[in-house]
Amino acid sequence: MSQSAPWKVIHMTRSEAHANRILEVLKSEGFMARTHQVYRAVSSEENYYEIIVLASEAREAQQILIERSLLL
Repeated sequence: MSQSAPWKVIHMTRSEAHANRILEVLKSEGFMARTHQVYRAVSSEENYYEIIVLASEAREAQQILIERSLLL
């Protein structure tokens, strides 16, 4: 991750598809967002994914996910 932009994990999910859906929504709303696979030696089907946004946008991004019922 970039040292110039402080990133913050706002959610974790076990589904790659769900992580991608959240990422899609956040990006469509104009947030800088990314996902990160937690474990290296675990398959994508069994892994956890962090949803990461700029720290300055974390609260607003979480609110969007709550409004859209995307937090599991």
